[in-house]
Amino acid sequence: TSAIPGAAIILSRRCLEESPDFEEIVKARIEAAGPASLEAGARPTEPMSPVCEVFAHHKLPVVVGTLGIAGVGAIWYVPPIYGMQVIQQKDSLPASAVTMSEIFPYLLPAVLALFAGMLVDAWGACKVHVLSLLSCGILAPVPLFYWWTHVDRDFEVKALLIGQSIMGLLMALTTALYLWLVELFPVHVRTTGVSIAYNLGIGVFGGLGPLVCDAASSWLPSTGLMSPPAAYTALTSVISLVVVAGSWALARCGKMTLTHIRATPY
Repeated sequence: TSAIPGAAIILSRRCLEESPDFEEIVKARIEAAGPASLEAGARPTEPMSPVCEVFAHHKLPVVVGTLGIAGVGAIWYVPPIYGMQVIQQKDSLPASAVTMSEIFPYLLPAVLALFAGMLVDAWGACKVHVLSLLSCGILAPVPLFYWWTHVDRDFEVKALLIGQSIMGLLMALTTALYLWLVELFPVHVRTTGVSIAYNLGIGVFGGLGPLVCDAASSWLPSTGLMSPPAAYTALTSVISLVVVAGSWALARCGKMTLTHIRATPY
């Protein structure tokens, strides 16, 4: 399903203007390769590959980016999907109702992406990212899972639809993670750095979420105040918030740069 839009993007790429940062890098590399920049008899040095440069000079942004979006990985894959499977198995709900409820956490953010982007432009990527971790990762999952596991049987399907709609509205805020993550890397290693941090943060913490929740279900009951899906989502979100706060402190000390595109609003 992504082959056609992907091909269209590749073909239309030639029509896009390059950013000033990219043009400056190309100009600098051309000047560095010129004969005037080489000493007599000296051999030109091979440029470092983006992957090597990321791990050589940008390890801290990779760590910050990975852990800073770990909570979002849990938010995307644990409550809306794994959590619904737990509720379905517990109460033997119809699969059609559960599948229907799983649509809303992904449909609503897609519909609201434009407005979430406008909020990011007006308020700042980091502030919206922090708000998404607080609302989707800490404040919403705990009461929602407790409600779902204690609601009356006759109202259970409606409760799932309402709760998943609430999660979908809040998950629209997670749109901010893209700009927040992109800001951490300079333009010449941006694609590589973002790819590594994104796949580690979302893939590892989101992908392992159901496995961790299954392991925790033996001593953390799903009907308790803090169910395994809610606990895992809240824990990873707290880790992300601590890392984001730590990155602010490091930036103030001059240990890292948080913004390579737009310093304000952030």
